Amino acid sequence: MEHPKLRYGLDAVPIHHEGRPYILLRDRLGYNDNPVLLNADFAPFLALMDGRHSVRDIQAFFLRRTGRLIYSEQIEEVIRVLDENLFLDNARYADHVRREVQRFCDDPVRRMRHAGKSYPQPAEELRAFLDALFAAGPGNRAEPRPLVGLVAPHIDIRAGAATFACAYTALRQAEPPDVWVIVGTGHEPIENFFAVTFKDFETPLGLVPCDRDLAEEIVRRTPRDVRAGEYAHSREHTIEFQAVFLAYVQPTARIVPVLCSFGVEDWSSHKAAIDGFCDGLREALEPSGASVGVLASVDLAHIGPRYGDDFLPNRLTVQEHLEADRKLLRTLEAPDPDAFMAEILKDGNARKVCGVPPLYVLSRVLRDKARGRVLHHDHAVVDRQGSFVTFAAVAYYGEGLAES
Repeated sequence: MEHPKLRYGLDAVPIHHEGRPYILLRDRLGYNDNPVLLNADFAPFLALMDGRHSVRDIQAFFLRRTGRLIYSEQIEEVIRVLDENLFLDNARYADHVRREVQRFCDDPVRRMRHAGKSYPQPAEELRAFLDALFAAGPGNRAEPRPLVGLVAPHIDIRAGAATFACAYTALRQAEPPDVWVIVGTGHEPIENFFAVTFKDFETPLGLVPCDRDLAEEIVRRTPRDVRAGEYAHSREHTIEFQAVFLAYVQPTARIVPVLCSFGVEDWSSHKAAIDGFCDGLREALEPSGASVGVLASVDLAHIGPRYGDDFLPNRLTVQEHLEADRKLLRTLEAPDPDAFMAEILKDGNARKVCGVPPLYVLSRVLRDKARGRVLHHDHAVVDRQGSFVTFAAVAYYGEGLAES
């Protein structure tokens, strides 16, 4: 406590409350769902909470910066609040993490985390919500052929409603596989880039069961330990959203949940390991007794101040990025993983396409086996500064080429 250290996984957001400036600290890893509100005066010394500076160091820094004396008791009170909320990197936090990881590992079911927030929790309310979503969604041309792949968004379901509806209407109209390998975007780093779990997924409409035989075969064929980062599934919404739609549209489906997380630098320096997973997955699907499809849960570009850009987007900005998406989507329709990554690497993924890992996996697994068709492509504005996210729905068919 004498040399406090803020832990990894915290976001600091400047806000105004009752006319005064504050810093809202929140935990994006989910160990504590309660944010902490700090007086904006304390913001400068949060950076000094790195485990190397003492309370006296912080006190002296504040005096030099503002010319005002802050009592050590005030700093210690802030440290106490941070500690109680598990925001410090210390033994208390480490013990909590160990207990949470053990609890998750011991439970055969991945419990729903976003019901009541991102979608209704009571089953009847959820059914009515999804009924309305599909009724309002644009219709697809029926493709009564085997569906072997699907791209669906993972943005807030209301924001991406029409695109979700197009993706899962395609599933309804085609011959769906028995099992979906859901490759979801991991929004935090994952050990060995991939995390497979054998857990069934809980939804308000019932459990979506894991095909453990196929999951074990995938793990067996993968050169690295892809169970090591399994806890990443505990909070991540990207597979949970798809499980909800599958429970509604295809309640007999089984899944293999896989989270993916790597950046362009990881892809360049660890390509052999990443491709080793993709190739092992492709090989595992071939001898499977059931029909298997690959479902990528992804969003595309993230643009605006909310995502670190120093400009305010406008209508032309949106058009520019939708056009850049279309170039990307053409490589995915092929699907051509090398062309896809070439598009991403042109600017080092400056557009912050968060779905790069799942889309690369899907492209590599389905290459030369299927042809995709873009069903819907859209964007959603996410804040008052015009920040926006783009996303799309793509269906892949295994017999012949889908018409463009």
